[in-house]
Amino acid sequence: MWRTNSLRVAVVGAGIGGLAVASGLQRAGAEVIVLEQAARFLPRGSGLSLFGNGFAALRSLGLEERVRTVAADGPPTGPVGIMRPDGAHLAVFSPPTVAELRVIDRTELHRALLETLAPDTVRPGIRVEGLARGTLDLGPSGLLEDAHVVVGADGIRSRVRGSHAGDPGPAYCGYGAWRGITDGPVVLPDGGETFGRGERFGYMPLRDGRAYWFAVRPSASDEGPEPGELAERYGDWHAPIPELIASTDPRRIGYQPIERLAHPLRTYSRGTATLVGDAAHAMPPTLGQGANLALEDAAVLVALLRPLVGDPDPGTVPGQLSNYDKARRNRTQRIARQAHLLGAAMQWDNPLAAAAREKAMRLLPDPIVDRGFRSVLRWSPPN
Repeated sequence: MWRTNSLRVAVVGAGIGGLAVASGLQRAGAEVIVLEQAARFLPRGSGLSLFGNGFAALRSLGLEERVRTVAADGPPTGPVGIMRPDGAHLAVFSPPTVAELRVIDRTELHRALLETLAPDTVRPGIRVEGLARGTLDLGPSGLLEDAHVVVGADGIRSRVRGSHAGDPGPAYCGYGAWRGITDGPVVLPDGGETFGRGERFGYMPLRDGRAYWFAVRPSASDEGPEPGELAERYGDWHAPIPELIASTDPRRIGYQPIERLAHPLRTYSRGTATLVGDAAHAMPPTLGQGANLALEDAAVLVALLRPLVGDPDPGTVPGQLSNYDKARRNRTQRIARQAHLLGAAMQWDNPLAAAAREKAMRLLPDPIVDRGFRSVLRWSPPN
């Protein structure tokens, strides 16, 4: 199945992290295939935030220019911060903190990354069962042999990760989220999130004037919401929240229980296999860093494997993957822990706890809020 003598890489999962790894290594001269379980790619009515660290990773991978063509032209024109359901601001980020923020339609980002790959790189409809003796177990299809590197980019329920000793599996966070993109342009006076008691609503502009929004509800189980629950919970919150919901085709509104890894992994790499993105460090989207960290992973992994492209000595691969693990695990696990703790605090529904949280936000100087968030965004790609 392999055609060249260059570094041979099998990427499992055609999400953002997997496609970024595949694109970066393929353009460096490696032979890459991407195995995707889905038989075809369907549009997703959701967006994501890219920050300065995500764009730095894209720049390192040679993908920044292509991605910016489908990202928002700039951050929201109004203040970006945290509000109450009546619209009063509790905290506001400074313009420099959000200057590099761009929100993007997830479907358009996925399409942009796909277009950077050579034809037939992605093989849809292939289910990977795990690793067997260092190769990919494709179930009925047999083994994919002779790959120098296997990259598990197959999400929180990663089957590649399942072959690692001590795989913790996913854990439910205690809340779920609706996500949607408005059918047409809407006017947004600001951007950010609104906190209620156990409820949150956030929105940001996309490139073409549409808006991406999400709404979070607490739930003791991972079961879906009742019909009409979305409008019932948020219908009387401040503008433009009711308009955003009404401006979105109900058939394009998705709901998903929010999960994380049950506990941190001891390592991201094992032999000639390694993990990126949610497969390595799935976390709640509280800090908006899931896609950004996946792109960071891709940039670091590509930089470490690029020297092996023309001289793929199998004996050097485990060492480079170990270096990747050392470079990525501490940062990503620290941010995952922060996202989990912050998400839990955001979901407080006890009236006294919620009131204390609101008071603390009002009293905390905005520069301190800025400083905490900027520490998450502070990252530079490897040379």
